[in-house]
Amino acid sequence: MREGPFGKPARKNPPLINITSLIDVMFLLLIFLIITTTFNPHLGLSLQLPEANMSEPVEEVNTCRIIVDAKGNLFLLEKDSSNSKSVTIEELENRLRELKANNPPPLLILESDSDAPFRATVKVFDLALELGYPGVTIATRPKEEGVKEL
Repeated sequence: MREGPFGKPARKNPPLINITSLIDVMFLLLIFLIITTTFNPHLGLSLQLPEANMSEPVEEVNTCRIIVDAKGNLFLLEKDSSNSKSVTIEELENRLRELKANNPPPLLILESDSDAPFRATVKVFDLALELGYPGVTIATRPKEEGVKEL
């Protein structure tokens, strides 16, 4: 047996743990998480947009989405944020005033549930026009062929 300094027995080599396989497993778990996670900006909001015959895609460069759910609650989703936040009409007015100061002001997109109270939708339109926004784009879904409604 080897002796270490001062006559003590020499230390054994510490056990080595090969973590390469652990790193591989962690990367696989990370990839699985990324693939299975859905990135929904509405995060829990379930909207049934109204159907329209004439719907065109909008280029989303500088947009601000105002969402009205079926109960008439308002949500604001700005282009630089990742999720929508609930707002009152007063908070919406203040935030739209701040956004109007940007040059150019953002394009307002109104996503209103087909069962939303008309009163809430009109409030948002009225507010946008009162603040001087040139218009509000209404989000719709394409009408299914073969289905006729009044």
